[in-house]
Amino acid sequence: MNMPRLIADHLSLWRDVVRFPRQVLLNRAHSFAAMAGIGVACAVDFLIDHVGTEVVAYVAVFAFGPSSLVSFAGSIAHTLWSRELIWADLECEWCGDDPDDDGGDGEPEPGEPDDPNGLIRDINEYLRNQHALTCTH
Repeated sequence: MNMPRLIADHLSLWRDVVRFPRQVLLNRAHSFAAMAGIGVACAVDFLIDHVGTEVVAYVAVFAFGPSSLVSFAGSIAHTLWSRELIWADLECEWCGDDPDDDGGDGEPEPGEPDDPNGLIRDINEYLRNQHALTCTH
């Protein structure tokens, strides 16, 4: 059974917050979707002032409230972590080195390639060395 992405992410949050609470708090500091959802629902309710928008606002607070509290606590934890006051053994997955970074230089941008056609050359070499298995009758 395939679940919608929003529901799957919500369920995995509560599973992972029990298993990896420190890492989840650091990662949730970068997620503001739940808080934005509550803010938009409350703003629409304030501007339109209709029974239907009031119900939507209550549903948003009920659905996104716990997740936004985890994000808020994560923001506080992330601030303390970035000042090296807590959890020195952890690395934030969002703030860590860029996967494109070749490492070693401490810069967030990737280093200049040795050869501008290096990737194309590597792909061509890889394809040249591949051998396809064929069946003959």
